[in-house]
Amino acid sequence: MDLIFRTFKDGDKSGILKTYSAAFCNSRICQPSTPEFWEWKYGSNRPNYDPKGYQICEYKNKIVGSIMSTIRTMKFNGEVYKAAGIDDVATCPTLERRGIGRGLMQNALKFMEEENVDLSILAADPRGHAKKIYWRSGYQYTTHFSIALKVISVRNALKTFPPITPLAPLLRLYGSFRSRRSIQKYERNLEFEILGKNEDQFRQKLNENYNSLYSFNEFDRKYWKWYHIERPKLYGSIVIVAKEDNRVVAGGIITRSYLMVFNSVKWVPIFILTELFVDKEYRGQGIGCYVLNQLERVARQRGIGAIMLHFHGGHSIFRTLMKKMGYIYVNNTTLQMIKPISERAKAHFQENKEKKYVWKVPWEQLGY
Repeated sequence: MDLIFRTFKDGDKSGILKTYSAAFCNSRICQPSTPEFWEWKYGSNRPNYDPKGYQICEYKNKIVGSIMSTIRTMKFNGEVYKAAGIDDVATCPTLERRGIGRGLMQNALKFMEEENVDLSILAADPRGHAKKIYWRSGYQYTTHFSIALKVISVRNALKTFPPITPLAPLLRLYGSFRSRRSIQKYERNLEFEILGKNEDQFRQKLNENYNSLYSFNEFDRKYWKWYHIERPKLYGSIVIVAKEDNRVVAGGIITRSYLMVFNSVKWVPIFILTELFVDKEYRGQGIGCYVLNQLERVARQRGIGAIMLHFHGGHSIFRTLMKKMGYIYVNNTTLQMIKPISERAKAHFQENKEKKYVWKVPWEQLGY
């Protein structure tokens, strides 16, 4: 085959979106991508924007494959690493197993080496055939994630989430029963607030709490502004904080996303729980349940019928909280994969290879 491999150039966006749609939107669940969302996620306003990281494959003057490689920093055990995310890997379904994915991945890794990247990170469906390409390229599994779902409004679910229509009333009753039993009465006064653009205190508190994880994605001001404030309106985030004496002690974020289910034409709006934290000294007092309850209330007011979340299967405290609040386990989902590239990263991951940690995947690697 006369395949041409190159990097991104102006005018490629529509071809990339067509390939992405053909590759993913004939499956059971797809996250559709609009031109506006693509421009926000990969355009020039993105921190560390570098179009040389966007690998393209052409066949007969048409785009038939693409890989988006984006650079950011991550912390592992307190150390800062330069990380390259692999995202939206798509090849034309009629041209699979022709070497397109392999060629794109080789070019992506070459780009990372030229940029002195420490490691590469991606999220891969364990059932997908693409996992073989990642294995052969040196990626290693590190974390298994699960999906949980809660129906928060029967009326909204019937309007916006047809796939769960037969079960919506039962799921809502179950979630309501579990959460009402779980929410404790907090003895002191808590104030809840929906934040606008002034979110610095929340961001700092979020970073402080994530420092307890082995790996996490520290939000600096620039990255926070891009990811949560500059998002397209249809994909916006809602930030809620719990305050005591005007001090942030807990908070959470829900982010609007869309799913296309069972190859339908309809895009289903849903909120994703993307962040949740409670200060260490306030844990075990039911505040996490309070914050989740407030997030659900706001989601209902926005006309959404269900909240979905991804979480690390080994995070027992978070798993217990989800059960208390009536969330249902739907499925095991993506596996995080990491490829150490620099000698520093290779030594670090070899030393800690057999240990199990709570890993935090960048949300943009999961498509949100």
